[in-house]
Amino acid sequence: MEKLWNKPFILICISNFLMFFSFYSLLPILPLYIFEKLNAGSTVSGIILASYTIGALLCRPFAGYLVDSFSRKHLYLFTYILFSFLFLGYLVTFTLVLITATRLIHGLSFGIVTTASNTIAVDVLPSSKRGAGIGYFGVTTNVAFALGPMTGMLLYESLGFNAVFIFSFLTCLIGIVLIYFLKVPMKPIKKDASPISLDRFFLVKATPQFINLILVGFAYGPITNYLALYAKEIGIEKGIGYFYAWLAIGLVSSRLISSRWIDRGYLTTLIKIGLVILTFTYGLFFWIHSPFLFFLLAFILGIGHGLVGPGYQTMVVNMAPHCKRGTASSTYLSAWDLGIGIGILLGAPIATHIQYSGVFLLGALSIFIALILFVTISTPHYQKNRLE
Repeated sequence: MEKLWNKPFILICISNFLMFFSFYSLLPILPLYIFEKLNAGSTVSGIILASYTIGALLCRPFAGYLVDSFSRKHLYLFTYILFSFLFLGYLVTFTLVLITATRLIHGLSFGIVTTASNTIAVDVLPSSKRGAGIGYFGVTTNVAFALGPMTGMLLYESLGFNAVFIFSFLTCLIGIVLIYFLKVPMKPIKKDASPISLDRFFLVKATPQFINLILVGFAYGPITNYLALYAKEIGIEKGIGYFYAWLAIGLVSSRLISSRWIDRGYLTTLIKIGLVILTFTYGLFFWIHSPFLFFLLAFILGIGHGLVGPGYQTMVVNMAPHCKRGTASSTYLSAWDLGIGIGILLGAPIATHIQYSGVFLLGALSIFIALILFVTISTPHYQKNRLE
């Protein structure tokens, strides 16, 4: 019987956790660094912070092509090293131009290294346990999300900004050592007759899933950036950071429970359940005004996204041959990044007219549309085009 928890899968999970743990440790202190050390205004700060996402989005399609065209382990190792050393770059970003350039390059490396890690994780998994494995792999990111921001803030409050940058770099160094010992199955990469084509940069067969995931990401985007402003809007001033802890607990719980059911033929059913949960949960944000419900909805939100995320990723990967798994991973990640980016970009201007509670209500509408499209188009399309 093929083992899910084989040595390569364990190594890729740990290295992925360390990378995201370093990344999330930086998130809460970077806006403070830009404001306090570089004296940037809110507009300029927004551009600097967004440059990371822009870099990741710009390289996503090409990342899939690179992962499918070259040694996946070597590409993963190289971009992981680049990603790691860029944490030291923040130590010398004394101007707005330098930190913007650092953020942009960091985002570019992030776009490639995450595409490579997701693809390798699928490669080392037995096909019969792929859904469960993708779920567990995602848990490593969720745990990093729960622990990273808290660790970063504690280090900043005790030792200052530079301590966080150096800590993130040292954490990634451990990941580099683990990747060196990672063994990835060497399977022949088929050469397309027309290598420079749309399908080499974007998995065309996954277009319905791509659109669905953009709609889900649009709802999630404001959660990542405007939660504190929304909480203030409804009168919650303290303990806002615990929202993300409860969100992460919901994500981990959901993925651990649902992962095994994905491989038992309930893939599309779990996604439908997740989309229904998310529709109602985002809608309830419009009505709540108590701390208890605020944190309860965070947990339920985590459960919904824990069902939807690995489910969509499994669908996209199952429609791609081995030689296009990198393209499949980049297609999935691009949709998620694009949806979140649109949600962040439009969230603030929309809130000026209908407040942040109205933004979350629009998120509920967006996911409801995704649910309708999933039932009527995405599910039949997947059943027709799945390879495994």
